[in-house]
Amino acid sequence: MRTLLKFILPAIFAAAAFGGVKSFEEIKDEPRGLAKDYYFYRLLTEGDYTKEQVQILNKDVFRRVGVLAKKLAEILPPKKVKSECDGVSAKNILDANVTCQKQRLRVPFMMKLKKETRQKLADKFKDSDPLLYRRLSALNEKHPEDKFAKFNDTDAFLVYFNQSSHKDKFDKAFDANFINSLATKKEFHALANDLIIDKKSAKFRQNFLAIKETELEGKDAFMLGINAVLLNSPKDAARFFTRAEAAFDRQDRKDNAVFWLYLLSKDRSYLDKLNQSRDVNIYTLYANELTGASPAVNIVTPTPTKEKVANYDIKDPFLWQKTFKMIKEMSAEDAAKHSETFNTKETLGQYAYLMEKASGYKDSYFVMPFVDELEDVNATRKALLYAIGRQESRFIPAVISTSYALGMMQFMPFLANHIGKKELQIPNFDQDDMFDPRLALKFADHHLNYLEKYLYHPLFVAYAYNGGIGFTKKMLQRGDLFNEGEYEPFLSMELVPFAESRDYGKKVLANYIIYLGIVRSSTSISTLFESLKTPSLTDKFRNQD
Repeated sequence: MRTLLKFILPAIFAAAAFGGVKSFEEIKDEPRGLAKDYYFYRLLTEGDYTKEQVQILNKDVFRRVGVLAKKLAEILPPKKVKSECDGVSAKNILDANVTCQKQRLRVPFMMKLKKETRQKLADKFKDSDPLLYRRLSALNEKHPEDKFAKFNDTDAFLVYFNQSSHKDKFDKAFDANFINSLATKKEFHALANDLIIDKKSAKFRQNFLAIKETELEGKDAFMLGINAVLLNSPKDAARFFTRAEAAFDRQDRKDNAVFWLYLLSKDRSYLDKLNQSRDVNIYTLYANELTGASPAVNIVTPTPTKEKVANYDIKDPFLWQKTFKMIKEMSAEDAAKHSETFNTKETLGQYAYLMEKASGYKDSYFVMPFVDELEDVNATRKALLYAIGRQESRFIPAVISTSYALGMMQFMPFLANHIGKKELQIPNFDQDDMFDPRLALKFADHHLNYLEKYLYHPLFVAYAYNGGIGFTKKMLQRGDLFNEGEYEPFLSMELVPFAESRDYGKKVLANYIIYLGIVRSSTSISTLFESLKTPSLTDKFRNQD
């Protein structure tokens, strides 16, 4: 204990009072990171500052994206570099010099030109620039896509596909060698993913079955496996999923691919393989249940007796940033040695970080902090709150996400302010109050009351908590997901349109199963999966008279 305090106290036990907009002086000397970015953004949108102060803080931005980047561009607009080609457009491209013509002649720009203009430019560059000539000439053909494929011009083909408003023209067979070349381009993933998720252009997607799997990245191989399932080609699906398992680094992704190999073959050896996985996910839990096996990983739920770490402000995001940096730099041996300091009711999240590292990530901690706040909450709601909290923040009260979601339950500022000021009408509420974990749990419980008016299944509630109820409603009202059918509900779970919500829902559902098993004696993941195929049991959006 003394060793840990000597190690940590000088660096992080100097917490200041937190809450509200901070001045330039308060944040200028804080370490670079998400916490500083967040308070910089609050200063720019809610506080008082000078341009000179903005210029100073601008040098220390950690992630120059999103709302912060947009606001900074308004205050410190980038200097525009003038070019002699600025005035060149589709109307006067023929009058421009050769340098400007070549600069402008990208496929999207070419598509805006009149046919006659394209032909004149093609004739001009026929001898000096064969690539420009071929692209301009191809766009004057009835089927430019065929010309791009003939010359193996994958870049032009991809741009033309994305820019085209008539995707049906691509619904035909293309040469297998060309399709394999297409699959090597980084832009192919987004194109294929969108088509497969939306189940569009089935004839064009048929070409993807000819792709050789041996060099594919895991994410591409997996999605092409789903495509093969949709196209009723199980042999192709199996080879893609086999490649995905080999190519993925993360164990949960490997387990996902193995589970699909089980679904396709019903070979129980795949269940045995899942039983040996040291990752807790819906596929390993399902395999455990189907075979009666115990999880290969140790699931730990500590019950500390000590209340808190003295002089450690759990609501200080800068303090957590420093703590996390130290934990990240520790060896497993040091993590084990120093963990006991955080073995308190208030710092179970920090304790779990240290102990999982100490175990070499062989132990999975399912902690239940601030349980006294949930005394009057039923078992299923308690399990869902903890399932969401574990995925959102690992129960770190002062965590800030890259999109500035706040606190243990990761409320976006707009939603926190709406609930705090309008719905719960809390006097003097500030969005930084979300760093209070007890209040965060109350907000989450309140928000779940709203979501569960429309959504009756924890998976759908998780989708809505992450992606919004509007997103979830639109997805369900498509009508082609989460119904009776072959490979359901697992196929629908792979076709959730928003990738973050797709993964988030799976993780929350796995957490929910574990927590439900902790707070009550019996639970069945099979039952939860089965109910996903019956809309009347899962949501209100598809059951309106």
